Amino acid sequence: MSHKLFILIVIATASFSQAKAQSATPKDTLSYNRAQIDTLDSQIIDLLGKRMAAARAIGMYKIDHHIGVVQSARFDEVLQNAIKHGTSLGLSEEFIRALYNDIHKESIRQQEELQRTYHH
Repeated sequence: MSHKLFILIVIATASFSQAKAQSATPKDTLSYNRAQIDTLDSQIIDLLGKRMAAARAIGMYKIDHHIGVVQSARFDEVLQNAIKHGTSLGLSEEFIRALYNDIHKESIRQQEELQRTYHH
């Protein structure tokens, strides 16, 4: 295939894709974006589940080594890293703080449940 023919095919393909995207009805775009959100929401829940599994593993370590559940310095470090990353992605510091405070509360709840289970 000649170089010029290849370039024409690339341009035509790009133009067709752009025209197709522009011809999509708002409902199609809405449906597409809602489907993306549904997939991402599922991934978020999966990741939170994995994060809590890691928190429970840490909880077992803390039990074995007689370490208290709450480690404020570590949480502050995690929170600051999350704020830095989140704000670089356009998320507000307030949102990141609220989200991580809730995640931290759930991690503490799960680790305290382990403490009750394994100390009795």
